[in-house]
Amino acid sequence: MNRMEVVLGHTTEHQVVFVGPFGVGKTTALRTVSDIPVVDTDVASAEAMASGGHGTKTTTTAGFDYGEWTFPDGGRVSLIGVPGQDRFEAMWDLVLPRSSAIVLWLYGDRDRHLLECKKWLDVLAARKAIARLAVAVTRLPSDGAEELLNPYREAIRRFHPLAPVITADPREVTDVLQVVTMALCSPYAALERL
Repeated sequence: MNRMEVVLGHTTEHQVVFVGPFGVGKTTALRTVSDIPVVDTDVASAEAMASGGHGTKTTTTAGFDYGEWTFPDGGRVSLIGVPGQDRFEAMWDLVLPRSSAIVLWLYGDRDRHLLECKKWLDVLAARKAIARLAVAVTRLPSDGAEELLNPYREAIRRFHPLAPVITADPREVTDVLQVVTMALCSPYAALERL
């Protein structure tokens, strides 16, 4: 006789939330490492192209994306990607307070990269997030990448002095798993506005 297994409550031990500007690669990163088919809320968006998205991005996350990843020891982690546009900030309010850790994805090839960094740190601080944090900077040239991370480190140090800041490609499994693991291992800190 086949019996249906009933599961009550969460089956994951941690919840890692991916935040950052529109088009930076949050959904891509989630899809890159998820052990389950990703549930996404991507919708077609003509506005997405007009709003300054990089490449040929024609969709936007309207709710949140959900996947899971399993540690080698069997521990399971929920991976949640939230929209990068202000008009969907209700999702930030819903998801961020419940997170075990946050991965902030940032562009490395934009003129306004430090303003975007500060904006997202303000988003986190406004929600009085007490969180583990890691920062992944995308699209940096391979030559001199460490030196190029220093302005990000300086900006982030004011909010979370021990948050690791690394370069990462959201399409590369090892990069995404590294930043997720770093976020889960970073110390908690109260994020505060400057």
